[in-house]
Amino acid sequence: MKKYALLLIFLVAGGLLLGAAGSKEITVARGETRRTAINAFNARLAIHGNMQESVFLMGGSLLLDGEVSGDVICIGARVEIAATARIGRDLIVIGGRLDKAEQSRVNGEIYNIRTSQDLKKIAGSLLPLLPESGDMSFFKVVKLFFWLILSLLTLAIFPVQVGQAAAMLPEAPLRHLGRGLLALLLFVLLLFAFLLLSFILIGIPLLILLMAAYFLVLIFGRAAVFYFIGERAVRRLRLKANPALYIFLGVAAYAVFKFIPYLGGVLLVILDLLATGVGVGFFLRRRKAAI
Repeated sequence: MKKYALLLIFLVAGGLLLGAAGSKEITVARGETRRTAINAFNARLAIHGNMQESVFLMGGSLLLDGEVSGDVICIGARVEIAATARIGRDLIVIGGRLDKAEQSRVNGEIYNIRTSQDLKKIAGSLLPLLPESGDMSFFKVVKLFFWLILSLLTLAIFPVQVGQAAAMLPEAPLRHLGRGLLALLLFVLLLFAFLLLSFILIGIPLLILLMAAYFLVLIFGRAAVFYFIGERAVRRLRLKANPALYIFLGVAAYAVFKFIPYLGGVLLVILDLLATGVGVGFFLRRRKAAI
């Protein structure tokens, strides 16, 4: 149980990505140019200078009167966009509060959940972890790299559990697929509910807990799926390899699917549903065994 708590704390406090997580105050001073992205959890961000990458913030607050060349994505945070602010791509504010000066400039789209129309507009962006097929952009390569790191980290902390979860996949794949679909639908419903509640503050901690729980299950499930794919590949090739190589091969197969138009997208969705299903199934089995 302590291991699960450790991974949960790491994922949430780490801002879900590497970067500036764990910092309570992050400032880009006037005249300063920052070339690395900001990914922060429950932090106070103040950007007066130039950001050449994107900003991701969950909780906390953001004051922007400088320039961000990428996206600005804030979840459950207080966001103030001053008149002198410039955003090169999209501004996405989910929950929390947005105060945007009319003179500020956003070159991409503005997503701010306030009405049912906003909910429909943002629906395609609420699940950034759902896969997409097609060409491999730099952003997709970065996402694959971080999934590799997170999967290897999960394997390092839970080597036995990941192997056990991977062994569950061939037992009842349709059951895992159905369980993953139900879990995803439940996540979306709760996400909408907590986003609406975030306007009265009580929804913000619930939203953070829901996102953390979903990411924890998905990361563990993806590690199990990558492990399973890599292990089967090693068996067929009759190679001697350690579990870390299973993860590498599984991520490589996942990357190959992204090159396949249409069918690749379907396969990636199925893999993610399996990952969610086996993650939920493993935790339920462990809980039943503990009772």
